[in-house]
Order: sequence, then C-alpha cells, then structure tokens
Amino acid sequence: MILKSISVENFRNIEYAELEFAPGVNILCGKNAQGKTNLLEAISICIGRSFRNIRRGDIIPFNFTDSLTKIKLEYVYESLPDKINTVLYEATRSEYSIQINGIGSKKASELYGDYKYVVFVPDNLNIIKGYPDGRRSYLDNIAIMQNKAHRTFLSEYNSALKQRCNAYFQGATPVLLEVWNDILIKQGINLTYGRLKYLEMICQYACEIYKELSGGEILRIAYKSNPFAAVFTENLNFENKAELYDAYKEKLLLADARGNLTSSADVPGAHKDDILFNIDGKDARTYASQGQLRSIAVSLKLAEAQIIRNFNRENPVVLLDEVLGELDEYRREFVLKQYDDSQCFITSCNVHDFEKLANMRVWSVDNGLFTPRQ
Repeated sequence: MILKSISVENFRNIEYAELEFAPGVNILCGKNAQGKTNLLEAISICIGRSFRNIRRGDIIPFNFTDSLTKIKLEYVYESLPDKINTVLYEATRSEYSIQINGIGSKKASELYGDYKYVVFVPDNLNIIKGYPDGRRSYLDNIAIMQNKAHRTFLSEYNSALKQRCNAYFQGATPVLLEVWNDILIKQGINLTYGRLKYLEMICQYACEIYKELSGGEILRIAYKSNPFAAVFTENLNFENKAELYDAYKEKLLLADARGNLTSSADVPGAHKDDILFNIDGKDARTYASQGQLRSIAVSLKLAEAQIIRNFNRENPVVLLDEVLGELDEYRREFVLKQYDDSQCFITSCNVHDFEKLANMRVWSVDNGLFTPRQ
C-alpha cells in the first residue's frame, strides 16, 4: 500500500492542508506543537484509528465549533499502481462517517487491520514501563491486525466479564454464573492463545534487533498468565484444551468461594495477564535506562513490520512521530534501513538528521501550515 495524497480540513490546528506524498520517505519538520503529529493522526484515522486516546469532538478546533472535519486520503496498492482508491472521513462533534471509494463503510474501529501500518509514538515507551493493560492492548492490536477473529474473542470476553460481575454482585445462582464462566473461560483461552502466538513472532525478531541496537545485550520477553499461574515463552499446547479449561474454571470457582470479590479486578482471567521484559537477567521495568527502553520499543516496532511483511506479503506504511531524532546516528540509520522498502512518514524538529536519505520529500510545518521544501 502506498499513500498518494491527503487533504485535511478543520482538523485540530490544521484549517486546510493538501499534500502529495513520495513513495519513500516523507518528513514533516518544524518546532513542537505546530501540527506535525496532527497530520500523522489524520493519516492513521483513515487507515485504522487514531493513535491518541481521543473523544471525537476533540479533533474539531475550538474556533471552528460548527465546522465539518474532512480528511480525504488517496492510495494505491503496489499490485495495482494505476488504480487510485480513496478514504473519506467526515466528522462533527456528535457523529462521523467514513467512505471507501464512495461506499459507506462500517465503524472506523472495525477497519483496523484492513490496511497494514506501523505507528511509533513517544508513548510507546509505556509499553515496557506502563501498566499491564497497555501491554495487553499492544499485543491484542498486533493480533487483530493479522486476525480479526481476535477482536471477537476480546469483545465477547469483556462482555462476559462484565455480565458475570453484575450477576455475581446481584446474588445470581451458581447455574447462571456457570453460563458466564463458560464464555469467559473459552474466550479467555482463545485470547491467551492468540496473544502467545503473536508474542512468539515478536520475540523471534525483536530480541535479535535489540541485540544489534544495544551492542550485544540480551532481551527476553515472556507472557505471564493469570488464570494458568504460569509464565510462557512459547505458545500453549492447544491440544490440551480440556485441561486448560478445567484449570481456568478451578481458579474462578476458588475466587468465588473466598467470597471477597468487589470488582472485575478481583476476578481471575486473561484481563489480568502481563508481558515481562528482561535485559541481561534484570527486569526492564525496574532497571532499564531511558535509552534501553527506547531501544526495546524500537525493536518491538521493527518486529511488527516484519510480521506484516511475512504474513501479508506487503510492506506496511510506517508512521514515526518524534522518535528518530532522539537516537544517535548509528541507530537512526539502522532503523531506517529496516524500513527501506516501506513508505515512511517521519516528524522531526531537525531535518538535518536525515540529510543522507535519498528521494525524500520534506515539508516545513508552522502553525498548521505545510510548506514544501527543496
């Protein structure tokens, strides 16, 4: 997939912008808070979803309260370079619509995975040091990008967890709890299996990449399962599904028997699982330096791109927000070399960091205005 152009109206601080992209490297250069990240977000909304945690009304500029936000993205597939496709996103403070080639589409969130892309933002460092829910979401998003059934597993699991808690707190009979337990266990096993499957692939690439980035340090990544009270470095033996079911059920019933459940946080299950990062035998969350955290995050994102290439036989679109400028020259060149065959969009405060790149297109960004540079 190659993005050809974008037009943006009334999106955050961008009143109007129209850009034609290069098939290789595209650099948005300017001071902070000028609109570079906003343009990347406009792209991500059209090909998947915003990488920010937003309410829909937040994207409308405060001084255009009655205006329509409109983003039109044109793209081609590498196998059909002459056929121009369009995504049109329109939004007000209360509603939005999205069309693909003039045909109204499903929810924007359900488009996630239709277009293959990798996004790296500074907040990705929280994958390692942040809360477990962020690490679970990171792994779920990778799984959904490749297999939309994982979204169904996740949705049904969360719904069953909510219903089970409501039933428990309302004094439901064991028979009714058993109904929700059954769904919770089956989808919890599916979630765990899917997460482990893609974590194993991430490990395959990320650990080797990190070793090269760090000068020889050893990265280990493992999955900590709450319902199975175990740490996995490879996938579950799914042939023993009945055994997994019984172990999961036993833990749920034991929690019920204690009688001290006050919220979903007290219920055992896949919603309490975690990912562990270890550098040279030490817990990265506790001991990793800022540079090590950044190198882990970069390695994870490079591994994502490799999974997309292997599974989909195509290169992902790559969005890099204020990331490479904080790497030294060796690491910056190493990262860009890994994305050599992909179309990249990079935000930076210093365009000179990329002077060695050939065939790049550069824009100066100032207060929502995008000016092409020679």
